[in-house]
Amino acid sequence: MAEQPRIKVAVVGAGHFGRFHCDQYSSNPRAELVAVIDADIARAGAVAAEFGGKPGQDYRSLIGRVEAVSIAVPTPYHFEVARELIDAGMHVLIEKPITDKLDDAHHLTRLAEEHKSVLQVGHIERFSSSYRALAKTITQPLYFECYRIAPWKERGIEVDVVLDLMIHDIDIVLGLAGSPVWKVDAVGTPILGKKIDMANARITFESGCVANVTASRVSYKTERRMRVFQRQSYIVCDLAEARIFAYHLRGDPAVLGIGAIATESYDIPKENSLANEIDEFLDCIATGRQPVVDGRAGSEALRVASMINDSIEDHLRRIGAHLPAPA
Repeated sequence: MAEQPRIKVAVVGAGHFGRFHCDQYSSNPRAELVAVIDADIARAGAVAAEFGGKPGQDYRSLIGRVEAVSIAVPTPYHFEVARELIDAGMHVLIEKPITDKLDDAHHLTRLAEEHKSVLQVGHIERFSSSYRALAKTITQPLYFECYRIAPWKERGIEVDVVLDLMIHDIDIVLGLAGSPVWKVDAVGTPILGKKIDMANARITFESGCVANVTASRVSYKTERRMRVFQRQSYIVCDLAEARIFAYHLRGDPAVLGIGAIATESYDIPKENSLANEIDEFLDCIATGRQPVVDGRAGSEALRVASMINDSIEDHLRRIGAHLPAPA
């Protein structure tokens, strides 16, 4: 059987995440990294020298040169860059969130469907071994408790903490709950920046399942933890450490007492989540199948995030607090 030609790819945005994308493309046998694009040509040149491809400043120069592009520019520029490249017939992997405006997310989704282009959104937790382990264990969830905190960093502060951090857990619970979102109640506040830095949301699904989700980027440590309650079991997943603690009912407590509860603790074999995500993107291009996190899934995560931010703003108005004016 003849070897398939490598897919010509480029990365737009050579910052923190863009560099990781270049690394994965350069080591994936399905891909040929052709170009690295960044507004800072020196940064593009440094990343290209490390991983291959030619540096450039204008993403439009990729039209006709590559088949697929990773977009790792700041979120406010996702729509502009993705729209032009999809319109030119390219396949696009956009770092999360898909955009910062829901109408723009729907526009990109429709455009990709019209052009039969692969549109994948970089919700990287869906490609982690931890998520896969949870997906095999969870059947009828009743309650999620998600906790994602991190120290303050200047990177990512162009968006609020809901779009920066919480959206990971929004996407996870959407993938695991298996039910449409009914309503959202949320609170949050700016702390060190001009946008919301800490938020807590209660997401209620039509099934009756509830997710209590907390995110903060003002912490002395990094923690990513999820607790899941369902009939006859309780599961704790440390997403950062790839470890699961679980309690399962295996008999009648009235007869067996504490012996009716089985406990287990195990480490999940770690995988490179970004490598899995990019391999999925390349496979979808090669086979024509839809990504696990396509434009519709990315748009739904953004829709719920928007509901949370609307609820936060409503709460701030009711208590007489206000977000800082833009600089």
